[in-house]
Amino acid sequence: MQPATPRYFIYCRKSTEAEDRQILSINSQITELERHAARKGLQIIGVLTEAKSAKAPGRPVFNSMMERLYRGEADGVLCWKLDRLARNPVDGGSIIWAMKQHEVKITTPFQTYGQSEDNVVWMYLEFGMAQKYVDDLSKTVKRGLRAKAESGWFPGPTSPGYRNQENEEGWNVIRKDPKRFPLVRRFWDLLLTGKHTPAEIRQIANTAWGYKTKHGNPLGRNWASPAKTDTEFMLFIT
Repeated sequence: MQPATPRYFIYCRKSTEAEDRQILSINSQITELERHAARKGLQIIGVLTEAKSAKAPGRPVFNSMMERLYRGEADGVLCWKLDRLARNPVDGGSIIWAMKQHEVKITTPFQTYGQSEDNVVWMYLEFGMAQKYVDDLSKTVKRGLRAKAESGWFPGPTSPGYRNQENEEGWNVIRKDPKRFPLVRRFWDLLLTGKHTPAEIRQIANTAWGYKTKHGNPLGRNWASPAKTDTEFMLFIT
C-alpha cells in the first residue's frame, strides 16, 4: 500500500503594518506555495488568507486553522515563512504544541519542521527572532517619534489644513495645505461668530463647501461631533 498523500493547509498572511513591508503579497505567496506543493506532491485541502498583524494573539483565520489541525483535518501547514504564522509567543506555542501532540508539520519552500525531522528546537529560535523583530520595531518607532517631538516637530499625522513636507535637511516638516487651509480658516470664521456648533460647521464644510481629506473622504464626526467642545474644535483647526 502506498503512503497517503500529505494533506496541507496553505496559510498566507500580509499585514498593512511596517513589520510586513518586505513580504510578498498574499496572491504572490499563494502562487509560490502552490508551485512548491506541486513539486513536493502535497495535497492542498484549503487556502487560508488573513490581512492582520501577528504581533498579538487573536487572528480568527489562524485560530480556526489550529482548531482544524487539532481535529486532524490536515497533516500540516504550508506557509511562506514561519513569521507568517506567528510573531508572538502564544501563537508560536500553539503551533509547537500541535507538532508535539498531533505530529503536525510546518513546511516552507525552504524547510520542513516536525517531530520526525527533529528540528522543532529551531522553530523556538525563529519564533523568538520574529518576536524580537516586533519588539525592536516598536522601540525604533517610539524613539523616532520622541526625537521628532524633542526637535520641535509634531510626532504624528498632521491636522486637516496642513501637510507634511520634506525640507532641505530631510525632515518632514508641517506646512499649510494650499488646497485645504483656506477652508479650515473658514471653519474658524464660522466658529467665532458663535452662531454654529462644531457639528453644524462640519455639515457645512462637507455639503456646501465640498471639503475632502487628502484621502478623498469628508470631514469625519470624530473631529467635529456634538460631544466635542468649542475649545477642542479650536485646537483641531489650529
